[in-house]
Amino acid sequence: MIFRFSSSLPGRRALAIASVCCAVSFAGAQTETDNWTRCEGSNPDLSIPACTALIQSGRQDDENLAVALNNRGIAYDLQGRHDLAIADFSRAIQLKPDYAGAFSNRATANVALGELAKAIADYDEAIRLKPDDGNAFNLRGSAYDALGQFDSAIADFDRALTLKPDFADAYVNRANAYADQRQYGQAIADYSQALRLNPSDASIFYDRGVAYLVTGQFDPSIADFDQAIRLRLDLAEAFNNRGIARHNQGHDDAAVADFDQAIRLQPGYAAAYRNRCASRTIIGQLQAALADCDRSLALRPNDPLALDSRGLVYLKMKNSVAAIADYNAALAINPKKASSLYGRGLAERLQEATAGASDISAALALQPGIADQFAQWGIAPDKPGP
Repeated sequence: MIFRFSSSLPGRRALAIASVCCAVSFAGAQTETDNWTRCEGSNPDLSIPACTALIQSGRQDDENLAVALNNRGIAYDLQGRHDLAIADFSRAIQLKPDYAGAFSNRATANVALGELAKAIADYDEAIRLKPDDGNAFNLRGSAYDALGQFDSAIADFDRALTLKPDFADAYVNRANAYADQRQYGQAIADYSQALRLNPSDASIFYDRGVAYLVTGQFDPSIADFDQAIRLRLDLAEAFNNRGIARHNQGHDDAAVADFDQAIRLQPGYAAAYRNRCASRTIIGQLQAALADCDRSLALRPNDPLALDSRGLVYLKMKNSVAAIADYNAALAINPKKASSLYGRGLAERLQEATAGASDISAALALQPGIADQFAQWGIAPDKPGP
């Protein structure tokens, strides 16, 4: 899933504009005004030296100094210099203890550092100081979601949407929280609301496509991945997941084309190699499939899904020894993987006609339709190889 922590840093523009008004009465007004303009700008390379000049000038009162520190903290945060940002936000809060924006901005910097408990404490204070700030509720909800505290997260997103009914990010974040709990119907509803508000956001189409995919709704899933790709041609994950949907529909030639695109965009994409291996196996391109599984495992060693897929390749090649080795490795990681148990049982049967019964029975108990699935791949219990 894509978590969308909002990149907005609140509490900046209004106070910064007020500080410019105050600053022009000092000596050297034009230079000071220029510094305030740059300090409140969006280019960190310009705002940091301008804010620093104002901070070091000795001519700012506490409120304006707090604004300059807050603005420089935002600029540091945009550069990924989160420790420096937190130091500036902390100094701003010391000078102006009721500065809700600085609390919220320090929280956002702590989120970037993975300090979620500290972030939530700062969001709490920002909300106490400004209880009508929907953005702070949305951001705190995202922090709760990252901690797996989904009920608290959803309560915050609910409050954010009460305060800002057209808040697309809050709909997306609430959808993500629902998806994290496998409540995909509610997630899809929220993604749809977000798309009503922001119909050109590729990532929302992608997220909704994933929700449709995991619930087996392959046609709407493909339609959403189509839209995501139309909006962002470089979205390798959308090509990969559209390929998965097409594979599940039995359209493996089209799936391979999608995995090709995903790999072209992201040459180190282990999952796309693994998925292309699976589709190539189904359509009988066994040597190419084997190369793909080998590449996937080189990129992500001991991936049980790739081991399972390569086991199937070897099974179709009637290489029972290699198939059993891969299935053994996969089952050591996930002992209840039905396809690995069933595949190992069939590989054992290649070696001995009466072998493999216990693995096959265990697989059928876990997934009653596993034999039908293997049959669709051209492998029947009495004929494991092609």
